[in-house]
Amino acid sequence: MRIVQLVPSLDEGELAQEALEFAVELVRLGHESAVISAGGALVSRLTLHNCQHVEMPVNQRKWLNGRLHRKLRQQLKALDADILLCRGAQCAWHGAQAVKRLPAGQRPRLVTSVHQWPTTGLFRKRRVNAALVRGELVLSASDGLGQQVSQRYADARALRTLYRGVNTRELDKNAPVSGHWHHRMLNDFPQLEERNWLLLPGPIGPGRGQEQFLELLAVLKQERQDIFGLIVGDISPGQEKFVRALEQRAATMGLSEYVLFLGPRRDMRELYASARITFDLAGDRSAAQRPSGRVVAESLAMGCPAVALGGTGVELLKHCFPQGVLDETAAGTAVARLDALAAITRDILQNPGPLDFSGFSLTETTSRAVEWFNDLQAISCE
Repeated sequence: MRIVQLVPSLDEGELAQEALEFAVELVRLGHESAVISAGGALVSRLTLHNCQHVEMPVNQRKWLNGRLHRKLRQQLKALDADILLCRGAQCAWHGAQAVKRLPAGQRPRLVTSVHQWPTTGLFRKRRVNAALVRGELVLSASDGLGQQVSQRYADARALRTLYRGVNTRELDKNAPVSGHWHHRMLNDFPQLEERNWLLLPGPIGPGRGQEQFLELLAVLKQERQDIFGLIVGDISPGQEKFVRALEQRAATMGLSEYVLFLGPRRDMRELYASARITFDLAGDRSAAQRPSGRVVAESLAMGCPAVALGGTGVELLKHCFPQGVLDETAAGTAVARLDALAAITRDILQNPGPLDFSGFSLTETTSRAVEWFNDLQAISCE
């Protein structure tokens, strides 16, 4: 099967990374895989794995773009695509416009993918955003997002949830952590020895959960001296002052010996494997900024329990590790939420429940998508 993805760009970012992982996994499973995008840093990694890349400005936000649509039609003919998977509203619009003018015998089956709630705007809402549900198959990144889509667009066709899978060959929980890595970590940070590591990965900035994490550590350190918080991630653009204030707040709260700001790391597999719990405390923000659940998925893939406050992470926990789901009825206020969060953390540290990540690896989610594509192919074109 020839599967072509239409992606805004292959610059660094969750959407580009997901498209890359999906394309490479398709090739590994024996399919032909191509990506059409505006280019970016990940193109070299894509082509290294025998995936074809075609550079076109499909990230353009101009919704009337006949020249682009003509070129896109020509390219789809040349690629002889069976499936056109359009990621995001803009690509769904360009893809739908190109496909509808192709002869029936040369028309790939149109699949659209919703990764976050689309941005607003009069023409975007009525035309571009509505293209998200023009696919013969519509893939949603989570159940919650799928419910929003079906409520907003009553004409959504076959809508199915496809969580972003985790590459368990890279994040292999059965591969041991090298003694050299652990020795170096303790040499760099001797205060970590004989402590229970609590991990908070993700961009550092307002609303990302770092403040709640410090509050949690302040509560827990009153009861046990063996906990230690690790805040991992890049500083969000323009948030340097926020980070300095956060570090000062940690010192004021008496957490200097209980928390470290590690910055961005390339050893997340080892950190997940060594941590007792991973946290995703971004919470349920606006629909467009809802947490993607990536941190939770990676942690669970490594066999590390996780706790989440909202977004896709909570959905994953309900499937894989219900013990990490915060009881919403017990967390109405900030104080109640902190109490509930501390209670869950204590419970997991003392008696972690079973964790089952089956069904969410990259191989499993990609195979599931291919099955749906095959079902679509079996339906004769109108």
